Amino acid sequence: MVSVAYLVPGTAVAGEERERRERVANGLVSANVSVVTADSGPPGIESVVEEAWAVPETLRKAHEIEDEYDAIVLGCFGDPGLRALRELVSVPVVGPAEATLHTAAQVADRFGWLTILDRTVPMCRELLDLHGLADRCAGVRSVDAAVEDIEGDADGLVDRMVAVGRAAVEEDGAEALFPGCMSLAFAQRHGDVTDELGVPFLDPLSLSLEQAGSWARHGVTQSERSYPAPDFDRLTDLL
Repeated sequence: MVSVAYLVPGTAVAGEERERRERVANGLVSANVSVVTADSGPPGIESVVEEAWAVPETLRKAHEIEDEYDAIVLGCFGDPGLRALRELVSVPVVGPAEATLHTAAQVADRFGWLTILDRTVPMCRELLDLHGLADRCAGVRSVDAAVEDIEGDADGLVDRMVAVGRAAVEEDGAEALFPGCMSLAFAQRHGDVTDELGVPFLDPLSLSLEQAGSWARHGVTQSERSYPAPDFDRLTDLL
């Protein structure tokens, strides 16, 4: 069985919550999943500043654990440092946003993105442009839930996702939806939202873990022509 590291940038996930997430992840896919956290960084990523802050330590941790796993999933929906990680390590690296966006474009003509806060909406739009899918997105809407508030209010979170998702479907014309935050994904209430709204509500966690496991099993990894390895002699201060 392949082993997958779910690598969390920053320090938001620790102790019992890290253990809970590991149980959730292992219940979703036929791979051995370990939740690994960076040694330092922001207590969550809710801005471009925190995203940039998280990347160096995430790179260091990925380099440290590379030989222990068959694949890595970047544990933040913003995919911070994804391209750099693919240059740095030889095992396949999967970004949840990339995996989910392209899946959404396959299952629906137009999809809606539910992000956590109003201030993260521009970050979402940037990712849509990066992947060439801005014209397929019916809209990005906020559920107004900070990362640290998500874990303790699962029912309230579902209510907010349903309310905002209904607006995305009825007003924006979204034909599929997804939560643009891995803390939202780890709530694992996708079936409840799908039942309420009648459109697919994709799970970024299962999609990215499944892709990582599949790539590892089939020997798929990033192309060295697209992601050439850096000169490691120049990275001594980083690694």
